[in-house]
Amino acid sequence: MRAALALVGALLIGCGGGDPPAAPAPEPTEAPQPTEAPAPKASTPSEPTPAAVPQPGGAYRAEALQVLSDVVDREAGKPANAWALAHGVLAKGPAFQTTDGRRAIDVLVDDFLKAEKVEGFKGLQPYFPPTTDAGLPIEPHTDLILKTFFEVGLPLEEPLTKKPGAPTLERLLRSSRLRHDPDVSAKGATAFAKPDDVAWSIQAWCQAADAGASVSWLTVSGEQEHIDTVARQQLEMLEAETWFMRQAMEAGSTVQKRRQGIFSFTCGGSHLFQSVAACVATHHPGSDNAEERLQKLIDIYIWRVALETGLIEEAMKQAPKLAPVLYNQDVKFLGHFLESMGKAERDGLFTPTAEQRNLIDDAETRMLAHVLQMKRLGVYSAEKLSMWWGKDATRQFYLDVVGDACHAWNGLQIQQALREQRGTP
Repeated sequence: MRAALALVGALLIGCGGGDPPAAPAPEPTEAPQPTEAPAPKASTPSEPTPAAVPQPGGAYRAEALQVLSDVVDREAGKPANAWALAHGVLAKGPAFQTTDGRRAIDVLVDDFLKAEKVEGFKGLQPYFPPTTDAGLPIEPHTDLILKTFFEVGLPLEEPLTKKPGAPTLERLLRSSRLRHDPDVSAKGATAFAKPDDVAWSIQAWCQAADAGASVSWLTVSGEQEHIDTVARQQLEMLEAETWFMRQAMEAGSTVQKRRQGIFSFTCGGSHLFQSVAACVATHHPGSDNAEERLQKLIDIYIWRVALETGLIEEAMKQAPKLAPVLYNQDVKFLGHFLESMGKAERDGLFTPTAEQRNLIDDAETRMLAHVLQMKRLGVYSAEKLSMWWGKDATRQFYLDVVGDACHAWNGLQIQQALREQRGTP
């Protein structure tokens, strides 16, 4: 059992701003059923165009989609949970509402935005603090909300809410960028004081530049910063943190998962990948063969699918009573994967081969099956989620379940839109 727990411990990757859940959710009352979908297989080059295939998930697709939608609406819509509200906006767009009928963006800005004096700059600078006074998460990852606002397409120059004095998105952006203390000569992770806390900021800055914001700015340390510099440093960091995977992939071997490299990053590094891809899509950095380098990172991400799902299968055999946590780890990885690959394809950075498209469809089918397994085990029930949210020991699991449902929903919607563009089911 000790070996099984060690394996499970290596798999857990928290996304709610805290440590990965140290303990599983309460044990299921029945043994988990076998996974209804096969583990996605590793991709190999293939050029023929496949014939139209049924939608991933088949007969249980609609039920699984409804489960996720209900969780997003009910749990991510709670007005006291800013972190979840931001995830709800990402999943369902800027019109997403709280459970008390308000626009979630209004609640985030009017109820949670703060302002402070920054030495050397006039006026108060708006920002979202990491937590509430009671310690509940608002923005445990710097600029998570700012990134979300840009990702759902809020305009730069309009006030964020109708409340008098509400800042514009451009005002919030300027406050964010001046706080970055650059080391323009550094490479990769050494350029950042907190390497796992930059993805959200840099994605926002790249997308802001694409929306018309300035590409350079003065920081709090008096240094002139340029978006191409931080985008290049972030790209170098992702390459360095996945280098051990690239070596294994090219050698036809595998890797052990011990929280090394990209495994130590929030949500397994998916947000770092998405930030790099968003910057490349907006042409930052503008040179350094960025798009070609991103293609190799996409190959590594796809190669990783068989590794991650295989580890989940092995852990399920060794510790079936930990099914709630293990199923959610699968939803976490695959939901972020579908979201990441979907955005890359949508932005013209990735054209999957027939084999890769089959792998993505298999991943979607597997994830939908595990969503239903979690439903059957009661993980998504309002009663259990309320209990887990109310206890310090299980709050991280609650955050994981809710946040992962939002990313899974978003990934599914992006993939569906891509299928419609291609004219496939």
